[in-house]
Amino acid sequence: MGKQPSRFINKMNRLIDLLGTSFDCQCGRRHQVPTKKLFYGKDGLEHLPAFAESVSDTQSCLVLADKRTYDVIGRLVEDQLNKSGANVQQLIVPDSNGESPVTDDKTRDFLLANAPTVGLYIAVGSGVMNDLGKWLAYLRKKPYISIATAASMNGYASANVSATIDGLKVLFHAEACQAVFAIPEIIEQAPFELTTSGLGDVLAKPVSSADWRLNQFLFDEYYCQFSVDLLKELEPVYLENPQNINAKDPDAIKALFEALFFSSVAMTITGTSSPASGGEHLISHTIDMLAGRDGGHHDFHGRQVGVGSIFTAALYERVLSIDKPDFGNISNQINHDFWGSLSPVIEKEYLKKIPKLELASEKLSNSENWDALRSILKQNLIPAAKLKNCLKTAGAAHRIKDIRYNNQEMGRDFFLAILKNAHQMRERFTILDLAVMSGIIPSQMDQLVSEWITD
Repeated sequence: MGKQPSRFINKMNRLIDLLGTSFDCQCGRRHQVPTKKLFYGKDGLEHLPAFAESVSDTQSCLVLADKRTYDVIGRLVEDQLNKSGANVQQLIVPDSNGESPVTDDKTRDFLLANAPTVGLYIAVGSGVMNDLGKWLAYLRKKPYISIATAASMNGYASANVSATIDGLKVLFHAEACQAVFAIPEIIEQAPFELTTSGLGDVLAKPVSSADWRLNQFLFDEYYCQFSVDLLKELEPVYLENPQNINAKDPDAIKALFEALFFSSVAMTITGTSSPASGGEHLISHTIDMLAGRDGGHHDFHGRQVGVGSIFTAALYERVLSIDKPDFGNISNQINHDFWGSLSPVIEKEYLKKIPKLELASEKLSNSENWDALRSILKQNLIPAAKLKNCLKTAGAAHRIKDIRYNNQEMGRDFFLAILKNAHQMRERFTILDLAVMSGIIPSQMDQLVSEWITD
């Protein structure tokens, strides 16, 4: 990849300067960035003891890891803190159903029963371990630090926890970490599927931002253009050079990690996941929930999100090409046959959405409103073809058959059923709802799948 362009370096320096600050934004809010530091370097752990002492009122701490992340770097974290004289304990989170730990109410109860109360919690790992450390620290009202093991997801500096409660995939607000420590060698040597999962997660931003803007237009919900623009100057580093991700170029992996990190900062300062999570995430969450319901196994979050992002970007293009839409498809029922035992919790969410569907139908039936919305949304979107090319060239999941479900290729019919019903799982309004209301889902769904995510 070579030397980073000065424009990129200057942008990164400006973003780094935001950490630990608060500032007034044009959106009308005062943003606070609770995460104080990002340590990305081979000497990162050398700074850990002093930083840990600076954010905790005691030298007692807990290293929280699973058996894999403990072997990768958890033991080194523990040794580094022990050398400084800290009182260090460790807790290994057990695997779930023969696979890695999961973020759910059962694991939460395990942590509360087995984790000691300390002055600082240190989460070692990526998605699940970061969420579990965040959750535990929040419940104990203590600070936490994140030790990254992969450029696999955009939650490191997020205040949100993504968890499964009573079978429903939910997102709730906690507290962001005090700092993120990442050792380049470990991030670069992480399983490649984790790295490409991170690429899939960060590529969701153009679609999720359009969904967020859609909600502002329709329902006057809060929206912050600053947080949407936060990564725009970083996007070309991975969007225009996906071959460098495939080659595991250190500069490309670092740029991807930093983009994921600041994506999580964008969510934290706005108090919502909307800058980085929209309809494409509902597709992934639905897969997760079905796997949980049936005792099955799903793929990495970002791999599912990446394929979902290609489809939802193509869905936006198809829906926005309609000159005079007919928004007449509003059902007051969920698909009980599809959701099965999850139906009661899904129904509660969907019932809250119905008034939004009715309001959106009324507002967008006005041709002036529809034309205005089309013009606004096209400003943030990136073509589906560009997203697909990026993921394909990087060696990431970009087709249905790339997604594993129960350790096999996901079936096309199963994925079509997910696309048809995913909009029901949350109150949040997304492109999936717009497509259902306009009849694109299900009438043109099969065609779009064939065109974009079959080969």
